Amino acid sequence: MKLPRFHSLAVEVTLLVMIGTSFVLAMVLADSYRVSRKIIVANAEKEARNLAESKALTMQQELRAVAEITGNFALCVETVRLDQLHLLLLIRAVVTGQEEIFGSTVAFEPYTFEPKVRAFSPYFHKSPDGVKYIQLGSDSYDYFNKDWYKIPKQREAAVWSEPYYDEGGGDVIMCTYSFPFYHLAEDGKQGEFKGVVTADVSVNWLTEKLASLHIGDSGTYFVISRQGTFITAPREEWIMRESVFSIAEKMGSKKLEKIGREMLANESGFVDCGDLFPGGDSFLAYSRFKVNGWSLGVLFRKSRLFAPIEGLLRRSALLGVAGAILLFAVSLIAARSVTKPLRRLEQATANVATGHLDVDLSEIQRADEIGRLAQAFARMTVDLTHYIQQLTEATAARERIEGELSVAARIQRSMLPSRFPAFPERKDFDIHAIMEPAKEIGGDLYHFFLLDDNRLCFAIGDVSGKGVPAALFMAVTTFLLRSAAAGGVPPEEILHHLNRQLSKGNDSCMFVTMFCGILNLKTGELLYANGGHNPPMLLREKEVIELGPPGGPVVGVLEEAAYKRESLIMNPGETLFTFTDGVTEAFNPQDELFSEERLHGVLQEMKGKSAPEIIEAVMFAVESFAQDAPRADDITMLAVRYEGPGTA
Repeated sequence: MKLPRFHSLAVEVTLLVMIGTSFVLAMVLADSYRVSRKIIVANAEKEARNLAESKALTMQQELRAVAEITGNFALCVETVRLDQLHLLLLIRAVVTGQEEIFGSTVAFEPYTFEPKVRAFSPYFHKSPDGVKYIQLGSDSYDYFNKDWYKIPKQREAAVWSEPYYDEGGGDVIMCTYSFPFYHLAEDGKQGEFKGVVTADVSVNWLTEKLASLHIGDSGTYFVISRQGTFITAPREEWIMRESVFSIAEKMGSKKLEKIGREMLANESGFVDCGDLFPGGDSFLAYSRFKVNGWSLGVLFRKSRLFAPIEGLLRRSALLGVAGAILLFAVSLIAARSVTKPLRRLEQATANVATGHLDVDLSEIQRADEIGRLAQAFARMTVDLTHYIQQLTEATAARERIEGELSVAARIQRSMLPSRFPAFPERKDFDIHAIMEPAKEIGGDLYHFFLLDDNRLCFAIGDVSGKGVPAALFMAVTTFLLRSAAAGGVPPEEILHHLNRQLSKGNDSCMFVTMFCGILNLKTGELLYANGGHNPPMLLREKEVIELGPPGGPVVGVLEEAAYKRESLIMNPGETLFTFTDGVTEAFNPQDELFSEERLHGVLQEMKGKSAPEIIEAVMFAVESFAQDAPRADDITMLAVRYEGPGTA
């Protein structure tokens, strides 16, 4: 069956080439964009710093000129005794002669200019109708309590005020430069304070002046005072109503608050302010006015800064896409030419998959890898024919072996007691056992039988190894066990007899661990011997105890090995639990062992229960612990519960 075109090798190879080429192109474009952007940011920072410092210097020169004029005016008032007319003419001349000065006054201390006049402060300011005159000293305008008067008086130094609305004076938003003057003593030293000379600068004039300074197509500006108040702002409603800190609080922005503090603390700087200001993602360059502590900020929109490089990137991307399409077409044509023999091989493979092994690939005459592949494929079909024949024969043989193993497993189970209750007529004891092989057949064993009316013989064992050899050894051991116990000999003699018989001719060095016990059903005395097997557990009324370490070597290796007899008295209601190491060495998916500690814990909960209940509980605990982990060893358990004499 022919595959769709988009599943062809030619298309896949071409697509892989295109993906690799596109990835390299994308990496080159991304790196170029990153480097170009980095260069633009570096150049923008340098130019922005220079621009902000240049504009700040220009504004400082304007403000410094105002300060110099005001200082000279104060020196004149301090050294020359002016009458009212000349004072008024001089103030008016200052206002009309200086573009940057909106208004000016000479504010005197009470009764200083004229003994009968408490407040004297003639004020001239610009207006649409020309220069106006106002006498500030009045009941409605107490200039003695104004900051522009109090602060220079207290500090004894010239001061720039914070911006304010001068209601009753110039009636505009302004900031005032106040220069204090004093009475000169006869020795020329400074005497008592006499008043201040002021020069007002209109915020509107500052805004117009900044607007006349060329910032650039991508930049806007703002000015904040020493307290962070917006003197000019990106939004008109912020002017004199908000500060950078109040806006930061409303936005919940710690970053904007930090920028505001840096603008007031540092001489200059450049920061990425993101979208904190109107207009979108921006850089901010700032420079502080040394004359009054204000700070000028210039915002540069990133979108305009990066527009040229983004346009170049789009153009490069379009050229890359066009080139990729052309490369795809050329690569596809070349790939289809190369993969034509592969399509013939594909058809041959489809025929082989349907069972037609007689294929002809003689038309593929190439000396490259594809030609060698065609030759190998032809040889493969020949080999496959032979292999199928051999596999058919091997499968039949395996099915015979599996059938034989199934029969062997049934035979093995039939050798062990499997009907429970085993002695339904007896009430003086209960016995129960289970054997679960890890594979089809196992090497574990158990056995029990009555020697006479008063003695029960039982044993449990674990043969070394797995599979058929272990099963055969287990069968021999089971047969010899009954014959060894037939004479009523004690358990150590049973193990000795087994060991002697199994050791003869045991070239494979197989062995079996075994626990053998004989329970006197009248007295409760248990005689037992252990040949290297796991120590059993005795479930008493208040505790579970382990019957000591193994008492002798494993059975079937050393022909003259000796085994020791042990004994104990079982009280009515007590149970002896024996098991193979497949119980304690069961693994879970995390490769953890079930362990004797977990077994001991389960048996603690089962004290006083019947033999079947105990085995069922332990089996459930092991399977729950192992979950879906494969079983590594056979699991065999045998439990004997003694009910006491006189109940038979």
